[in-house]
Parts: sequence; C-alpha cells; structure tokens
Amino acid sequence: MLQNIYDLQDMIKLVDLSKGYRLSDFVCEFKEYNEFLRDEALGLQEAEISKLHLLINKENADVIAFMSLSTDSIKLSSSEKDVHKIGFVNFEAIPSVKIGKLAVDINYKKKYKGIGSMMVELARGITENLREIGVACRFITVDADTRNNPSVVDFYSKQGFKLNEKYKRDNTSMRLDIFSDIETLEEAGAK
Repeated sequence: MLQNIYDLQDMIKLVDLSKGYRLSDFVCEFKEYNEFLRDEALGLQEAEISKLHLLINKENADVIAFMSLSTDSIKLSSSEKDVHKIGFVNFEAIPSVKIGKLAVDINYKKKYKGIGSMMVELARGITENLREIGVACRFITVDADTRNNPSVVDFYSKQGFKLNEKYKRDNTSMRLDIFSDIETLEEAGAK
C-alpha cells in the first residue's frame, strides 16, 4: 500500500530551482519532462519566462517533483464567466497563473500517493501569495498534456479544474477558479 505524501511534511520542502540540485537523478515517466528539467528549466527561469519549483526530500536532497509556473491569462465565454460569477467583467482575458509542467519522480510515485495533488495545492498557495501582495489572479490554468498522458485530464478534474471552451489545442486547456474555491472553503469553515 502506498504511503500518503502528506505524512512526510516534515521531510519535504518546496524550493526554487537553482544550481546544485541533482536534476539528472530525477526521472519521471516522460522523457520530454526529464529533458526539460535538466536542459531547459534554469535558462527559462533566468530569462523570467517561468519559475520552477522543486519539491525536495530534505533528508537526501532528492527531487521528488517539480512544477513550472508563469503568468497567464484566459479568455472565457459569457457562459463560463457566469459560472464563476464574473459575467459583469468586460475584459476578454482574465488573469491567471499557468502550471506549465508538473512531474513526479517515478521512484517516489511508486512509494507515495498524493504528490501531484500536493503540487497543485502548493501552486494554489503561491497564487494566493501573489494576490496578497497585490497582484490580481483569478485562475490557475494548465494545458493538460494528453499527448504524453491521456489520463491527466482526470487528474486535474479531481483537483477541481474545468475544461475551457474557447481553447482548441493539441493539449486540453483547463482552469481552476481559486476565488470561488476560497469562498467555498470559507463557507465550509463557518459552518
């Protein structure tokens, strides 16, 4: 039986990518993601294109998982705006943060469940921090990489993401409304 990653909270830490981490030891199921981490991520970060976050095992410095985040905007149809109670917003594009890539090391994936979900929660926390310092952001977006992983849409759906109507791409465009989720959580906490 797999152990829950949340049981190891004292042993793990989210850090920004920097030189010195053993990136070549990280292996996920998708060669493209391994190469991205090893060969491209630091350059994209230094160019301020995306910010890479590593989930590290503090005991041995293993990279357990990574995700890249960048600013984004999302175009919503009128009906999608109504669902999120922002039908009054006349802007076509709504501010968001994009999860560009998210991957979990196969050795940790075999031992622990919930790592991907934890990474999404950490992205939500980072996005909330942006809002607290005065940067408006309503959604987390992702282009679910169905080419590499056909079941990834199910994963993001379980995290609360919804399909985007306006985007027809090779990958599946999805969004998570952070604001309405916060309201739902606050309402649940008040009961």
